[in-house]
Amino acid sequence: MSAKCIDIGFLEEKSSWLLHPRFFPSKIGGKPAWLDLKNIPNPSQFTCKKCSDPLVFLCQVYAPFEESDSCFHRTIFVFICRNGSCCQLNSSDNFLILRCQLPRKNDYYSFEPYEENEQENFPMDKWSKLCNLCGLKGPSHCSKCKKVFYCSRKHQIIDWQKGHKEACSNLQQINEFCSNNFIVTEAGKSILFKEWELIVDEEDEEEAQNVDPNQEMEKLRKLIQEKKAGTMSNVSDSELEQYAGTLPEDKVFNKFTKRVARHPDQVLRYDRGGMPLWITGNTENCINHVPNCQYCDGERQFEFQIMPQLLNYLNVGIEVNSIDWGVLAIYTCKSSCDNGPVYKEEYVIKQDLTK
Repeated sequence: MSAKCIDIGFLEEKSSWLLHPRFFPSKIGGKPAWLDLKNIPNPSQFTCKKCSDPLVFLCQVYAPFEESDSCFHRTIFVFICRNGSCCQLNSSDNFLILRCQLPRKNDYYSFEPYEENEQENFPMDKWSKLCNLCGLKGPSHCSKCKKVFYCSRKHQIIDWQKGHKEACSNLQQINEFCSNNFIVTEAGKSILFKEWELIVDEEDEEEAQNVDPNQEMEKLRKLIQEKKAGTMSNVSDSELEQYAGTLPEDKVFNKFTKRVARHPDQVLRYDRGGMPLWITGNTENCINHVPNCQYCDGERQFEFQIMPQLLNYLNVGIEVNSIDWGVLAIYTCKSSCDNGPVYKEEYVIKQDLTK
């Protein structure tokens, strides 16, 4: 990814084996493709601050940091609580952002790129035991087969009810899974988001000439009124309609929709060291309160944002208690420091549409 221009991300369907950690993917949904395979954080770090349920993987962005040899491989991970009631206005307490980086020569991956070979043996359980359901670190295991691991009792119960009860006594089936536990099980599909590859490319300014911004603004405005794009589903219909009537006067929102109109299907914008494309005004307080890196005390900078259009691909529904956001702006350590744990927590601003 280039830091000199704005890159935008789109989604494409791809076979899960091509999104394996050895290919260093950017992706949405499924299980996380961990970068450092040994030092995965404990499940306690992935607990929602609102409801204490386990967080699930939302997306990851592979973003090497060319200024540092230790960042030859570098990935930012985003996790979220699936409980819509934890999704509060302009609050990011239901999210977790992690940064991980490795030098080119490391304990896990080849110095040279891997060939795309589905049959290549790369057993994930060589390094860490992962939750059968969600792919987080699995400190506990099934007491019967002792081969399948879990991050929490809640996920163990779900997995037992949705398939492991029948598979537990099938040693061959269990062994096949353990050699390829990056694949999402049927039980995992009940809590994880659908998996997509995130394709990132440079924003094309020329295409703006072929799009009617007013038409695209109206489409997005309709999505907002239907609670399908960053509207906060716990806002009442009357409040939403009242705000919708004032949208044309919101210069920031108008700028947002005109820019998005160039590529209406974008789900991510990458502009390290730049500025987010905010969806509404009143951003000064957000930016002024971005904390310094807790590991080196250095400044954080904006790196990328997740767009409201992603919600349309997650099948989260538009009912009252579904997850929602306007934009998610991710800030990371400006020097991408090596201090602290292997997976370092970073900062996110969640901005929703408000009057």
